[in-house]
Amino acid sequence: MGRGARVFGAVCCALLALLSLLWIGRDVGVAASLPDLWWSWAGSPDAVPENHWGTSLYDPVLVGVYAVAGVTALHATAAAGALATAGAATILLRAPALWTLTADWMQGVDQDLRNRALLSAGVAVTLGAVLLISVAAGRRPSEATGAGYLLPDEQPPRRPARGAAATGMVFLAAAAVAFAAWELREAARTGWEAYGHRLTGEYTSWALLQPPLAYGKWATAAMCFAAAVAAARRAPLSRPLGMTAGAFVLGWGAADTSRYLKDEVFENFGALGAEHQLQASTGIGLLLAGFVILFALAGRGERDPVAEPLSRWQEPSSQPPW
Repeated sequence: MGRGARVFGAVCCALLALLSLLWIGRDVGVAASLPDLWWSWAGSPDAVPENHWGTSLYDPVLVGVYAVAGVTALHATAAAGALATAGAATILLRAPALWTLTADWMQGVDQDLRNRALLSAGVAVTLGAVLLISVAAGRRPSEATGAGYLLPDEQPPRRPARGAAATGMVFLAAAAVAFAAWELREAARTGWEAYGHRLTGEYTSWALLQPPLAYGKWATAAMCFAAAVAAARRAPLSRPLGMTAGAFVLGWGAADTSRYLKDEVFENFGALGAEHQLQASTGIGLLLAGFVILFALAGRGERDPVAEPLSRWQEPSSQPPW
């Protein structure tokens, strides 16, 4: 990417992070205590404030994604992948608010607060689309580099090392299967009509900017699956995409594990049924998987000699035979 496109992408990431931080700050102000806000993010709200929560677990994770993408855009070769991933994740997780906030079941929420949340969601989706467009328009064609010397941040993005790619692929695929399997189990347990409310958010969401519960889980599973496929091919995109998916896996693992600790599930683990034991184990598994994914894909990648353009001319080590 050209320098101008990198700076523009970093500015968009800063605006998206600021938008989420403003809503998090607003929730901190209306919360009776910080633990109340955390339990709301973890999916076990002890108390809903009079003016409703604005944020969900996705917000602090997105702030981290924007921060990393912004820094990467300015200083690393993976700028295009990081910005594109941040933009796609924003659209995927903010777009549902455009329909949930205008639905009939949200009419009881304060109109001014709902309008502000709707405006924020619209701005976020727009900025996400702008990020994708800027990446597509700002990519530097490799043939334009010629034989001139490339600056470090102009080099082609690095692909993950073989071991890191294999590790990331396994844990990303396992996380995708876990999310999908538990959602299918929930649909079978509650019935498809009730599960439809989890997909649309009808009477099942407690935060204004929160994606519907099932939608958010399926979106996370889709990100993990796409990142696992990219890691299997050792594509350069697998690093930013896999780390973004890993951040959401880590977030859900931390939320589920803390909720089980709060309910003293592990103290009575032996008395639980097999399904509940598997649920609790899945929470810990997601927490560990998130750490492993981030650790594996955050390492320094390898250059792809096929994709790398000629960056410098060197004297031959020996005279040609003719």
